[in-house]
Amino acid sequence: MSVLLVDGVRYLLWTPKDEENEFHPIVRKCSKRIFGENSLYLDVKHVLKSLSGIGSIPDAYVIDLSKRELYIVEIELSSHPVYDHIVKQLTKFINGIENPHTRNQIINMLYEEINRDIVLKATIQKTTGSLEVYRFISTLLSKPPRIIVIVDKKTSEIEEACKVLKYQPSIIELKIFSREDAENVQAYLFEPVSTVEKAIEKAKEREKLMPRHYRDWESMLARVNDNVREIVYSLKDEIMSLRNVVPIVHGKYLCFYRGKPSTRSIFAAFLLTKEALNIRIRVEPSTFKDPKGLLKNKVYKGWFFKRGAGQEREFKIESKEQIPYAMELIKQSYEISG
Repeated sequence: MSVLLVDGVRYLLWTPKDEENEFHPIVRKCSKRIFGENSLYLDVKHVLKSLSGIGSIPDAYVIDLSKRELYIVEIELSSHPVYDHIVKQLTKFINGIENPHTRNQIINMLYEEINRDIVLKATIQKTTGSLEVYRFISTLLSKPPRIIVIVDKKTSEIEEACKVLKYQPSIIELKIFSREDAENVQAYLFEPVSTVEKAIEKAKEREKLMPRHYRDWESMLARVNDNVREIVYSLKDEIMSLRNVVPIVHGKYLCFYRGKPSTRSIFAAFLLTKEALNIRIRVEPSTFKDPKGLLKNKVYKGWFFKRGAGQEREFKIESKEQIPYAMELIKQSYEISG
């Protein structure tokens, strides 16, 4: 159990059970610290509908007056099913954002909310230097809003699930600690949005320094020799013949999942080199069979696969003749995944 020590007083990690009544009020309370002093937290409810009419309601909207940016906020408990409560919700948000009619509805909704609050309206007018609040909100919606997911615990499943979304959300972990001798006294641990943004920008800068052909899957695939490219296409076809397989490109890797993508359902990952195809799979040491000894001895710790759910091991193939045996190894990973 995590313990936070403040001036000699112990605070114990506390996990909210009721999202609406326990977690949402804490996020609202900490909003200025999470989003910045010049942010406005609006927990108005408005359905974002896609062109097909399917909609979902965000937990909150946040206006960052310093950056002239709108955030759509989804607040979730890590104990909730990742796909039902996070991915499905965010997918509906994204589809709704892309609907021009929905964007206009959001503009009108935010304007009405701000216009009825004299203090809120005056704050925006003073900060922006303009009396035209409606125009300011319209400008905010002229570009896609940022999506922020706030969770009590950032898990690998949540991070992996969010990677499949069209617009990558920022994930904020907000941990709650209760004083040992007074449970109503709480302390909160989190990284503000500004810190998360800086980390993302640093990652982008590091990516820019990489040779272009190392940045994404398609660029790397175009660079390998014809033999490796044929191996990739043929082996992918074999893998896709298995039941309920979902292939997803993550940067420069091609990953295969059994059912809904997560660190528990991934069973194979392709890593390209110019002369060969390296393949990561999940291995259960007590039952795994590799009579030809193709697997390397090295065990990778949690790069693609969730720790504690089998070992992450790698093997290499350099010819199409090796594909049938490669499939024998991959099928064993497939069987223990999902």
